[in-house]
This record gives sequence, C-alpha cells and structure tokens, in this order.
Amino acid sequence: SIGLYFTPHPATKLPMLLQLENDVKLDIPAGQKDFLVTDDFTLPIDVVLMAIYPHAHYLGKDIQAFATLPDGTKQTLIHIPNWNLNWQAVYRYAEPVRLPKGTKVSLRYVYDNSEENPLNPNHPPDRVVAGNRSRDEMCHLWLQVLPVNFDAAQGDPRMALQEALARHNIENNPADFEAHYNLAAMLQAKDKPETAIGEYQAAVRLRPDDAAANNALGAALVGAGHPEQGVGYLQVALKARPDYFEAHYNLGFALAAQNDFESATQQFSLALQLQPQDANVEANLGAAMAQMGRFPEAKSHFEHALRIDPNQPIAKENLDVLRKEMNSQK
Repeated sequence: SIGLYFTPHPATKLPMLLQLENDVKLDIPAGQKDFLVTDDFTLPIDVVLMAIYPHAHYLGKDIQAFATLPDGTKQTLIHIPNWNLNWQAVYRYAEPVRLPKGTKVSLRYVYDNSEENPLNPNHPPDRVVAGNRSRDEMCHLWLQVLPVNFDAAQGDPRMALQEALARHNIENNPADFEAHYNLAAMLQAKDKPETAIGEYQAAVRLRPDDAAANNALGAALVGAGHPEQGVGYLQVALKARPDYFEAHYNLGFALAAQNDFESATQQFSLALQLQPQDANVEANLGAAMAQMGRFPEAKSHFEHALRIDPNQPIAKENLDVLRKEMNSQK
C-alpha cells in the first residue's frame, strides 16, 4: 500500500535525487587488483545532503565519496574500505550535511579484478565492463539533496542541478543520449530554443530512429520558426511509432505553418482519433478547416473544443470570427 497526502499549499521544500554515474570508465582488465574510477561534480547551488547511496558489484573494493568545500575544507561523505554487496544500502545522515554552492562532490571507487578477490565471479578473472548483470560492474553514487537558500522567483532550483548534471554527464561521455535529450528539454523550458535544438540534434545523431528525440527535435524546430526542417523529423518519429499522438499533433502544426492545411487536417484528425477529448487538437483542426473554407466542419470542431474546455483560446477567438463570416454569407 502507499500513502498519498494532499495539501492546498504548494511545496516549499524541493528534494531531489542527484545521480552521479561514471560507468563509461569501467573497463577492468583481467587480473588488475586496484582499478580506480573517479568523478567530480561541482554543485551549482546550496544544498543539504540528506542521504547517500553508493553502488558497485562484486569487484568493488574501496568505496569512498567526499566533498571539497569552496574554502578547501575536505569532508568525507562515506567510506567503505572493504566493500561487498551487503553494504549496498541507503545511508541517512543523523545530521544533514550542508554543502554550499561551489562544493565539489567526488567519488573514488577502487575495483579488484584479481584472483585474490574472493567475491570475483570469474575464475580465472576476465575483462569486466559496465552493465546491469551482476558479473558486470557499476560506478554509481546517488545523493538525496534538498536545495536551500534559493530565490523561489528564479524557478525550481532542481532545474539548475539537473542542467549542471546533464552538462557534467556529457563532458564525461559525449555519447550519453539521455544527457543530451534532458539538457535540450531544460534549455527549451528556459526559452532557449536554438541551443535546445543543438542538443536534440546531438541526441538524434546518437539514436537516429528514436521516436521521442525526433518528435522533440521536430517540435523545437517548428517552435523556432523552421517548420520545413521539422517535418522530416516528425515523420521519422511516426515511422518509428505510428500511434504517437504528440508527433501527429506537432506534424499538423508544422504543415499548417507551411499553409498545407489539407495535410494538416489529416494529422490533426489522426491525433484526435488517439485522444478524442483533447480540446487543443479539436481547436487546431477547426482552424485548419476554416483556412480551407470548410466552415461548418470548423464550427463543429470549435464548439466541441469549447465543450471540453470552455476557455480554449483558439476555439473561442475563431468561433466568434467564423460565426460572423458565416452570417455575412447568408
């Protein structure tokens, strides 16, 4: 069972899980006794560290994480000198640890892939790389943090952490698809469409057939005033996932922006089949039909949109104009 608690007031504390991972460095030769993996992440805001979760598999030997504060003070966050899987757990601090902006959080994991490691699953030892199997390895450090001393007027402070982490992951591994995609989404949310487009393009280069990435890139191009460039990516998204509501909807927008209202109505109609009670699709389908002179059908879609959402702006504005136009033709 789960417990859900509701409140009439918005949250004032915004915790998040900060995930540091450096699996890309894991390529442990057979027989190597002290294989070191390191990573350093600089906090862009003030946080309080509530809990920590280190994670490795059977080759993990010496697991430690520490913080270097802006004044140079070094503080151990966790140190497990004789790691085994029984140490895998979430460790909560009796007293939360304050880490100011500019603190460098570091992990130092040592792996033992020698015959002397009694937990080594490979006998004789074999090369080990990153992976989800227990015989593979991982290098993860997850931190439960609570942003503090932030200005609520500047927005959700977790976005600053997520953006910094995405950039950090890309620096560690330029082939990190999720990092490029997530960074693009955050840049788009910050109204930085051109830089967002660059990150979406990087994601699509890594996974050319990914439906979500192609849809996001296509939509971003349409939003930035380049609908002719967006169409191709949206078509790729629909080839990968024909029932992709958002891609049909975005493709309708892209086609309408190029005055191809016939094709736009087809895409909006397909989107409406997937989500029949979507007021925005109804309104945009009506607008495309009105552009084609199909006024009775447009009127029907506007009215349906307003039954779903009485405040749908496109339907409200266009229905008034359409009624006047239809009355003038009588």
